[in-house]
Amino acid sequence: MDGQRIGLVLRLGIGGREIGKGASSQLFANSGAAQAASNAENANASNIYGGLEPTLQAEAAHPSGYTPMQKAQTNTAAQQSAGGSESGAVGQGGLYAARTKNAGAAQNAIGSATRGAGQNLSKAAVGTEMANANLANQKQQQGIQGLGGLYSSNLNAAASNLNASNNAMENEENTKSIWSKLF
Repeated sequence: MDGQRIGLVLRLGIGGREIGKGASSQLFANSGAAQAASNAENANASNIYGGLEPTLQAEAAHPSGYTPMQKAQTNTAAQQSAGGSESGAVGQGGLYAARTKNAGAAQNAIGSATRGAGQNLSKAAVGTEMANANLANQKQQQGIQGLGGLYSSNLNAAASNLNASNNAMENEENTKSIWSKLF
């Protein structure tokens, strides 16, 4: 093989396309741009992560339900409701006794209303505590999911950009002819 033909083969890439130095340098530039994008993505993710991660970590480790004020307001409302029910029953019982001129006529109804109000108050108090626990559990699950989402987003973005860099370098390598690899 003469020198002229060897020079021609060295300039030809895969599939007989001529690959100049400009194309090769562009592929290296593409790789550098992808690596720079990956670095920028990592920096952005770190900035966001630095603010969100502690919040989500705290939410996952120490979830909170209702504030003490919210619990107090809910319990106060339940107590007011029970008290109103009971006082209404006592008042109606007193009116019934006065109308019938029988002081003992309404005692069973008043006792039943009092017991019912007490039961409703207990159910409301337990319901408040259950709702508080459920809210705390929901916040904990959201914190855990948020942390998982941050991790996945950071990992996927960085991997995608590095994959673009690898593809550019692979393309650059594939454009070299067999002869240029030997020399």
